[in-house]
Amino acid sequence: MSNKPIIISICSEKGGVGKTTTTINLAGGLAKRGKEVLVVDLDQQQNASHALGYIKDGRPTSAELIYNTVAGIPIDYAEAIRTCGNGVDYIPSSPMLTNITGTIANDTENDSNFVLRRLICNEVFAGYDYILLDCRTILDLLISNALNASNYVIIPVDLGIYAYNGLDKMLDKVASINNTTNRDLRVLGVLLNKIQRTTVNTSLAESIRSEYDELTFRTALPYCPAQTEAAVLNQTSCVFDERSSLGKAFMEFTDEVLSVTEK
Repeated sequence: MSNKPIIISICSEKGGVGKTTTTINLAGGLAKRGKEVLVVDLDQQQNASHALGYIKDGRPTSAELIYNTVAGIPIDYAEAIRTCGNGVDYIPSSPMLTNITGTIANDTENDSNFVLRRLICNEVFAGYDYILLDCRTILDLLISNALNASNYVIIPVDLGIYAYNGLDKMLDKVASINNTTNRDLRVLGVLLNKIQRTTVNTSLAESIRSEYDELTFRTALPYCPAQTEAAVLNQTSCVFDERSSLGKAFMEFTDEVLSVTEK
């Protein structure tokens, strides 16, 4: 592996697709495989932060890191890093991210597309094997920053009747970034989520695999609401029970991610 961390954005223009669940369980899976992992929450709703056990403590969040980076104000990056019980480190978000794009756009001395990239280049983050960016659904300047800082993007897709909503927009966004400001960005994969044994579900899965064959992960995540609820309530472990059907699927997904990123 490179001595630089592999940075992956988990991103979707559509809400409710399992984006945050994917982020924290991929992080847990990578940690189980012996990797040093950092999750950065870039969603003002703070779902990943709370799932990883965050309690407001007065220390810097991702919002402060961004604000200070733009303003050129020194900040202790290490102080922003918390540790989860399963070996995953994380930087929580805050509601301050709601209006962060105006601040990023005002970075007149540097290119506003690369605030996050400059931030993550700090030596504090050099020891991680993987940095996962949990992105919000609005495809704004903050998300452009995440994609410009990333090597890969994972796009979760909820196999409901509106499965295609947002997928093409997300792929277009990645293509635009790849063609302009980050030529190293690649789609790591489209992740089929909440698989059920219904005619509609099966048809949608086959349709997406047919249209996006090379971009779709072989692993698909089953719809297991009881397991999901149990994992959310059990915040100390941060990840699904590896013995459950969903936990097994996430470990298979993790191994698939490793097989691509560590070639």
